[in-house]
Amino acid sequence: MQITIRGHHLTITPAIEENIRLRFAQMIKNLDQVNSMQVKLSKDHQIDKFSKKGSDNHIAEAIIRLPGIEMFAQASADDMYTSIKKLTEKLKRQLHKHRKMQMEDPPLLV
Repeated sequence: MQITIRGHHLTITPAIEENIRLRFAQMIKNLDQVNSMQVKLSKDHQIDKFSKKGSDNHIAEAIIRLPGIEMFAQASADDMYTSIKKLTEKLKRQLHKHRKMQMEDPPLLV
């Protein structure tokens, strides 16, 4: 399995990379058919219209490619570790739903 991690407007530290690899390894330990995974981390500076103060928005996006399906999720928070945690929770729900659908649908016999 190949995990590609890239950053946009921020530097990927070894701690962030290790956090991502650990979380994704735990999430897909029972899936043999994962072809590739791409994780994109970015930092966006937004200015609030009312308070005129800026806030940093850390965004984590991921694409998981399985045979015949591609899963995408995006999460944002004020902290990069929180956005990564939210991202993995979203992807876990998608993978659980995908596994459930595979178990319910019997293979078609032709």
